[in-house]
This record gives sequence, structure tokens and C-alpha cells, in this order.
Amino acid sequence: MSINWVMLNPTGDFVKLPNERPVSTAQRIGFSLTTPRAYPAQNPLNIQSSTGSIHLTNQRIVYIPEKPSPEFRSFSASLLNLHDTHISFPWFGPNMWMALVEPVPGGNIPQSHHIELKLTFKEGGAPDYHSSFERIKERLQQAVESARESNLTSGRQDGLSGVNMDAVHLDELPSYENSGNDQMAPVNAVSAEEAAAETAAAEARWAEQARPSETISSQPEPRPVAATTSDGPPGYEEAQQQSLVDEVNRRLADHPSS
Repeated sequence: MSINWVMLNPTGDFVKLPNERPVSTAQRIGFSLTTPRAYPAQNPLNIQSSTGSIHLTNQRIVYIPEKPSPEFRSFSASLLNLHDTHISFPWFGPNMWMALVEPVPGGNIPQSHHIELKLTFKEGGAPDYHSSFERIKERLQQAVESARESNLTSGRQDGLSGVNMDAVHLDELPSYENSGNDQMAPVNAVSAEEAAAETAAAEARWAEQARPSETISSQPEPRPVAATTSDGPPGYEEAQQQSLVDEVNRRLADHPSS
């Protein structure tokens, strides 16, 4: 983070760093750079600008006040030196984008300070700005991690030395669209008409199975058969014995003994 170190060209635009590419620009932005009350300091910082332009690039943010003064002509901070970024939605007034900034050596701000940055979006657009910032910062961090794994980072205070900035994609990923050229089904797949007919037939079979039966069988239900046992009815044995006695008596009467 640095104050009054941004180089401007004769047209008033800021001079870009090597491989720096702009992402977005917003006008009529209020600016506040202060020491939070929770972190008092001997010489608290308090830099204000009622309106100006904020520029987001693939490496940093740059603020140019509409009416520069000898004390405040520009502000810049690496994306990696901005922490705890969020949007504040006050009950009254425009939305604000806030961040804690990390000072760097030679940036005209004592490194012992804790600095709070507030950008006031008087004409709206804070959510879009925040979304773009987080997207670019995430991809920048991925590029830095890749460079660290290859032992390429060194030298720059913003931690971007050796980082391949061309690998930091700035645009949102495109949504998927079917080109119509890719074969999504096997060659012998059924046609749409055949598939629709099979679906209709399956639905009809399911409906037939789910329908309750309305026919009633004409055959009466069989009556339960009484279970038989090996024993006869009451008096069965006595009746058998009497029958045998009667049969013996009848034969004796037909053939009397001589």
C-alpha cells in the first residue's frame, strides 16, 4: 500500500505496471483511509476524499481523487495486501466497501499502523465491485502459490515477483453451451419417437397394475372342511362290538351244532 506513488500520464490516467491489465473502473467514489479506533496510534492516519475514481486491475487497486491535493494525490494497494474485505450496508446512505490494508516499506505510511480503507459507492455498484475483486484476488493467489511451488517468487514487495500474470484469468468462466457437434448418445440409440412410445407404454402398464380389481369371482369360496381325526364319533367302538356280536349270533343260529 502506498500514497502518492502512482505515476500519472498527461491525460490524468495512471501508468500501468508491467503486465498490468485493467478489470473495472468506477466513478464518484468516496475515499477514506484511517486508523481504526480499536488500534490507537500516536499519529493516527486520516486521509479523506469526497469523490474520485477507483480502478481495479489484475494486480492492485488504484484510487485517484477528483481534486488532488499536495497531501493526497493517489493511492494504490496490491490485492494481496488487502484483507477482511466486505460490504457495509448502512441504514441510511450509500453502501461502502471496506478492507484492512497492510502497509509496505516506502509507501508513505508507517508500517506499525493498522489501516482501514472505506470506498463509498455513491451511485451503487458495491456488490459488483466486491464480486470482481474477490474473483481476481482468488485467481491471483492461485498464481502466486504456483510460483512459490516453483521457487520463482522473490524481490517484489507485493509478492508478485515471478508470477505469470498471463495465467491470471480476468473474465468470468463462460457458461456451458452445447455446440451440437459432440455425440452425446451411442449411434444405435433409439429415436425420440420410439423413446416416447416406450415411455407411454411403460406408463400404461404401470397404471394397469396400480388399478384396483373390479371383477368378483363367480365361484363361491370353498367352505372349510372339518378336520378329521383318527378316532371315530362317540360310541363308535361300542357299535362295532355290538355288530360283531350280532354277526356271530346270526351264524350260530344258521348252523346249530349237532
